[in-house]
Amino acid sequence: MITKTNRYLDPTNDVSFRKLFGTEEHKPLLISFLNSILALEGGRKIKQVEFLPKSQAPLIKETKTSILDIKCTDERNMQYIVEMQNKKVPTFVKRTQFYVAHSYVTQLPSGSGYVELKPVILLAIANHELFPGKEGVVSYHKTLDVDTLEHDLEDMSYVFIELPKFNKSENELETLRDKWLYFFKNWEISGEVPAGIKEEEILEAYRSMEEYNWSLEEREAYIKANIALVDEYNARKKEREEGLQEGLQKGREEGREEGEKKRALEIARLLLQQGLMLEQVSKATGISMENLDDMPQ
Repeated sequence: MITKTNRYLDPTNDVSFRKLFGTEEHKPLLISFLNSILALEGGRKIKQVEFLPKSQAPLIKETKTSILDIKCTDERNMQYIVEMQNKKVPTFVKRTQFYVAHSYVTQLPSGSGYVELKPVILLAIANHELFPGKEGVVSYHKTLDVDTLEHDLEDMSYVFIELPKFNKSENELETLRDKWLYFFKNWEISGEVPAGIKEEEILEAYRSMEEYNWSLEEREAYIKANIALVDEYNARKKEREEGLQEGLQKGREEGREEGEKKRALEIARLLLQQGLMLEQVSKATGISMENLDDMPQ
């Protein structure tokens, strides 16, 4: 959120993310980011990007403004989906697969041949851990032959960035990828651009996140996006707490019932040992005569 102490605004905010990567003037920033994260070299490098119409986005419940559908021009004519994910959603990984599948099939105009389908890559930046068992900040996922590990089905793949796992300091930044990840992870503590960053695209990314470069309308939209995220977090927290309380209450009730049942059995055992009839013990404890008859003495 905007504070007096932060020079830069949060680039992971939905509004900031679209300002950073979703405008015509910032296409060079997006190209630099994609090339560095995807490790694209030579002829594989992205040269141009084209934002696809919003109408091509799948209509799902969790569709958000920080999803960019991008058509990139390179030797392979790939299509990319770039997303910023701030909230921890259990179904997020499944949703990414749906999104890729949808983007893949909607490329094909009616009557066209399958040969015209182009590969789709989804790149998601997460402000939380997605795969706790993995150590790497960036993980690459694709469909492989389980025996030969050959990448025959190459048209749909995924790249996930888990920002909490990036722990390099300013003095440890070596690659362009390091510098982009540092930008996203450490925006709040960056009073100045790290001395080792000389790349114009990243310098422009820092400039674009300086608060005084934002209009009043942009700042208001930024604040609303933060408020919406906090409200959703609090709502989810309340749901979890209510679920926990309900579970504890149910556990207490079940425990009380189990305790009462156990006490009734102990009383029944004592009464039977004193020679009372089964019918009398059943009336006194509420335990059926059949169950009393099966009790060990």
